[in-house]
Order: sequence, then structure tokens, then C-alpha cells
Amino acid sequence: MSERISDRTARLDHWIDTAEITQVVNRYFRALDERAFDVSHLGRIFTAEAGVIRPNGTQLTGPAAIGNGHRESFARFESTQHLLTGHDVIVAGDDATVRANLIAMHLWDGARKSAGSAEDYFVAGGVVTVRLQRTHQGWKITELVNDVIWRAGSGFAAMATTGRPGS
Repeated sequence: MSERISDRTARLDHWIDTAEITQVVNRYFRALDERAFDVSHLGRIFTAEAGVIRPNGTQLTGPAAIGNGHRESFARFESTQHLLTGHDVIVAGDDATVRANLIAMHLWDGARKSAGSAEDYFVAGGVVTVRLQRTHQGWKITELVNDVIWRAGSGFAAMATTGRPGS
């Protein structure tokens, strides 16, 4: 009987970890859409040495650099919407990985909330891979990689240069 209770407790712990991890990943993409780039907010999502690797291969390291980089990059958009699905969470002790599918819609400044023309937006679909670590403050992201698989709309050249040295 105690073995069965122990097994149920382990499964329950796994599902609690999975829910908390999923929430942290979702919180990051919500921060993008709400432009919540301040260090204190991102510090609750990322470890101090966390890295975000953009689709163009550049890396932002630490909550301050991540916030500043996103603030600069997202200034040209009127609005964005990031939709995640299929969170595949693997927990190994105090470390975890997540693979999720991402659709990201970006409306260029001046689009007036309309995606009626390809010049008003660009949308990208891809996969995000996230590494997390359990800390005293809960699960936090240590690395997030965004691999774009497809794009539609306009403005890809401008997006590809953002964050690259010399851009």
C-alpha cells in the first residue's frame, strides 16, 4: 500500500511540476505581447544568466539584456500575438525541457489592427525549445531557442537584421 501511495505522490509531483513549467513558458510569451520587459518582471521568469536565442541566431543573456533587446525589437510593432501549443515537458530532477509549437503574429506599426494586406503583418510558425531549472523562487528559464519553420507576410529582411551586431 505504501508503494502505491509513493507512486501516486511521485505522479502528482510530476504533474504539478509540468503545470508550473508550462505556466512559466506561457508567462514569457505573455510578457512579449504585453510589452512587460522590465527587469523585475523578467527576473521572475529567467535565471540571472539565462539566454534567449533569436531566430537569426543572436543571443540575449540575462533578464536586463533580454528586456532591452525585446523592447528595441518590438518597438516597430503595433501589436503581437504569440500562440503556444503542444507543450511537451520532460522533468529530470531540478532540470526540465519543453518543446512547444509557436505561431507568432506581428502587426507592423500603423497597421491599425488590420491584417488585411501582407504589408501590414508578418506571421511565423516554429518550435521553441526551453530549458528550465528549479530555483528557490520556483521554475525559471535558463535557455529559450526559437526555431522558425515558416513565415508569411512582409518585412522579413528587417526582422532578420534585428539584434545582429552592427544592426
